[in-house]
Amino acid sequence: MIDPVQRLVFRGQIHPGREAALQATLPDLQTTLARHVVADDILTLSLFTWHQHIFLYYECPGEAIAPADLVGDIDSALAPWPDTTTSHVWAPMMDIFHYNQPQSVEHWRRDTPPEACTARIIYLRPEMVSSYIFLHYQMQEEKPGTGDKYGQISIHENLLFFYMEQPAKKEAALHKGQLKTQHTPPNWHEVMFPHFQPWDGMEEKGEWQLAEGSQLWRPIELLCSV
Repeated sequence: MIDPVQRLVFRGQIHPGREAALQATLPDLQTTLARHVVADDILTLSLFTWHQHIFLYYECPGEAIAPADLVGDIDSALAPWPDTTTSHVWAPMMDIFHYNQPQSVEHWRRDTPPEACTARIIYLRPEMVSSYIFLHYQMQEEKPGTGDKYGQISIHENLLFFYMEQPAKKEAALHKGQLKTQHTPPNWHEVMFPHFQPWDGMEEKGEWQLAEGSQLWRPIELLCSV
C-alpha cells in the first residue's frame, strides 16, 4: 500500500565553478515550485547547501515525483554522482528516524506555513552506523510523537541529514509504535556521543569531548523553500 504522503530526501554535489549558475536559477525555481504546491503535486519542498553538498527534501501526496520533475532546472549546476554507472545527480537518502508519520494527506498538511524550514548534518563513525540506526528505531517505535511532528533523520553513506521545521510542532502520534518495550536509554545524549565522527581538527585540539549543540550537528544553509 502506498503511504498517503511520500517523504523524500536526496543528496547531490554542486559542480565546482557553477555556484553562481545555481544561485541564478533560484528565483524562477521558487516560482515553479510554488505552482507545484498550488497544484497539490507537493506539500512542501526545501533545498539546502553546505559547501559543495546540496540536499533536497520534499513531500508528495500519493505517488512520488522524481527530483528531475521538480528541480531539474538546477541539474546543470550539479555534478554526476561519483562511483555510479549512470549520470544521475541525486542520490536518495534513507529515512532512519522520524517522530511522527502521515496518516492521511490532511493529517500531514500544515495549518500554517512554518516560520523556517531547517536542516543540520553530521557524520557517523562508520563502525557505529548500525548501532545508531538500532537505537533510533527503538526510540521511534517505543515513543512515537515525542518530538517535532515533521522532524526526520535520513542517511546516505555515513552522512546524516536532520530536517526540522520551526517552531517545532509537538503533536501526539495517531499511530501506535511497533515495540511494546521500554529500553530507550534515559541518558540519550551521552549514549549518542560516541557514534559521531569528529569534525576536522576538533579531536586534535581537545575540543571534541567538550562539544555540544551546533558543534556536533552543523546547521546548513537554506537555498529556497515552498
